[in-house]
Amino acid sequence: MARPKRTDTEALRSRMRTVALMQELARRVGADNPNQFAKWFDEQADAATQESGKWRHNFNGNRPLSGQQLNWLSKLPEAHDAHAMYQDGPSDLWRAMWTDPRDLWTLCRTRLHDACTDLDSPVWLNDAPLPATHRSDRYLGDMLREFEGELLLADAYGEPLRLSHLTEAIALYRLYQFTNSIARINIDGGGIYRCVRMCTDNHAVRAELDVLGVYELVASELVATEATHLAASPTYRASVSIAEADIDVYLQCPDIIIRESQRWKALQFDWAP
Repeated sequence: MARPKRTDTEALRSRMRTVALMQELARRVGADNPNQFAKWFDEQADAATQESGKWRHNFNGNRPLSGQQLNWLSKLPEAHDAHAMYQDGPSDLWRAMWTDPRDLWTLCRTRLHDACTDLDSPVWLNDAPLPATHRSDRYLGDMLREFEGELLLADAYGEPLRLSHLTEAIALYRLYQFTNSIARINIDGGGIYRCVRMCTDNHAVRAELDVLGVYELVASELVATEATHLAASPTYRASVSIAEADIDVYLQCPDIIIRESQRWKALQFDWAP
């Protein structure tokens, strides 16, 4: 029986998964190019892949990693988490972007306890596990409000963010869109896409995605997703309050259309600068 052909979406996701994993592994082992990585792999695995140049196709994303390659890699100490990294992404980014919306809640650190709203809390370290003990989960609306407030504050003071902030921003964005698609909700969603773009445009987050070779791919998918929601959901379009003529600018640079002062006013924090 012939193997089903992958859809364009599946192919793009496999490309992103492959490129990010290969770049991360190259960073770990100090390889500056596919040839150096192949040399390292051959030395560790007693293999002969350098001459064939097979890893080069994975590095540039033209060929997704096979299950056999992932198994080879996962046997090496430096790549023991290859399977998880491939499926979940750096700091669970792929899970935030593509998993079932009903599974996104566990990715949201801001739901846990008061300390998680502080951007310098250890829980925001990209590989930090979520705390085992916490208070009762917050409501989604409260989470959106507090998370956006902290991002606005970080932006005001030029503070670097982490990739885990982007993961949470996307998870909250998708949770909001999913909830809004099935029920009428009384939650301010006017700043949630702005939060996502604040993370992707933060110099530290962008630098990390550039190192992993996926910044443009991630940003393009997020733009396309927001365009789809604006077209499909009149209630969401109303919450954003955006004119037709401004949509293209908004998709690329929402902070130009929705000013920081507007969001501070909407959030109504007594500690706002």
